[in-house]
Amino acid sequence: MNLTRAIAHIEALTAGRPVNESAASAFRQWMLTEASAEELKALAAAHEEMLMGATGELVYDREIAGNIFSKLQYLREEAAEDLIGQDNTPVVPLRSRLNYWWAAAATLLLILGAGTIWFLRTQKNTPAVAVQQPLQPGGNKALLTLANGQQIVLDNAATGQVATAGGVQVVKLDSGLIAYQGTSSIVESNLLSVPRGGQYRVTLPDGTKAWLNAASSLRYPTAFTGATRSVELSGEGYFEVAADAAHPFMVKAAGVNVEVLGTSFNIMAYADEAAIRTTVLSGAVKVQAATATVVTPGLQASLYPQQNTFKLTHPDLEEVIAWKEGKFRFGKTNIKNIMRQMARWYDMNVIYAGNVDEVQFEGILSRKAAAAQLLEAIAATGDVHFKIEGNNVTVFPGKGE
Repeated sequence: MNLTRAIAHIEALTAGRPVNESAASAFRQWMLTEASAEELKALAAAHEEMLMGATGELVYDREIAGNIFSKLQYLREEAAEDLIGQDNTPVVPLRSRLNYWWAAAATLLLILGAGTIWFLRTQKNTPAVAVQQPLQPGGNKALLTLANGQQIVLDNAATGQVATAGGVQVVKLDSGLIAYQGTSSIVESNLLSVPRGGQYRVTLPDGTKAWLNAASSLRYPTAFTGATRSVELSGEGYFEVAADAAHPFMVKAAGVNVEVLGTSFNIMAYADEAAIRTTVLSGAVKVQAATATVVTPGLQASLYPQQNTFKLTHPDLEEVIAWKEGKFRFGKTNIKNIMRQMARWYDMNVIYAGNVDEVQFEGILSRKAAAAQLLEAIAATGDVHFKIEGNNVTVFPGKGE
């Protein structure tokens, strides 16, 4: 077995093609005892690309997962102090300063998930997943409300022109994108609302591109005619702002004003989150509430309730915009934070039966998978388990029976 054959092996698994036990045994032997750090890293990258493009039911191979986990547990013990310090919370590291650990952990997490998950497409019957239809992943869903009160359900609308607003055409370009075409001096307000279990994109009249996450909305004019280009955001959005130094782009979100000239940034302003967070990927923005702060690339400005100043940190940028890329990416993330994200995407209700405040999880999971499969991935850590009843998910501490 070598890297080329290993990649071919996981390609077969991902495609649902049968593999014989001899090949599977050779792969396990290579993966656990022979593969170098660079080979593991290359395998991880190859499988992430396969996984994110896969369709159909997703399950995982417990034996492979268990074997990989055993290897990582051994590596963890050798590198524990360097990688996780004094934190006794059991997690599976996503990154570290040791290349070999990082590569092995990345392979585990991309093959895929919390400590022990190997996802693959399958033709097997999965009745336990089939009954969880209410918890299937979200999709491109949005409601467009025009100035005259007319509402257009965009997920049901055909591609092409869907409305005329303020003298310009509103055009649905694909299943998850609308744009404004034409020019007009008439200014009307439009509201794009994305429900729980949805996501959507819009190209604004000035060419700025906006992505909206689940349970979010964006109010904007059909033409930018003033000294500034102002929009109002609720929930979470990612913006790629069209450059126009003479007309700064302004985003208002839950009491925070963000001013930019031309940049890429993410704003999370959900009412049920601890803070309003503005993260800059390129360019620079000025955030303002009671005080103002300039945020440069790689920084995140967080404003907490009853505080007048922003806290600046260096977040994992990939984790911040993972939702836009079709992924959940967690780095030592508290289980309640994770469940809030899942609740918005899967439109589910979360109930806690016991104390799980100290439980953390680290991994990369596809937003294409059904909720039951992601929950099973998280439960594989043994730190929590779940009970699914319709749209209600109950979280229990510890390992289930």
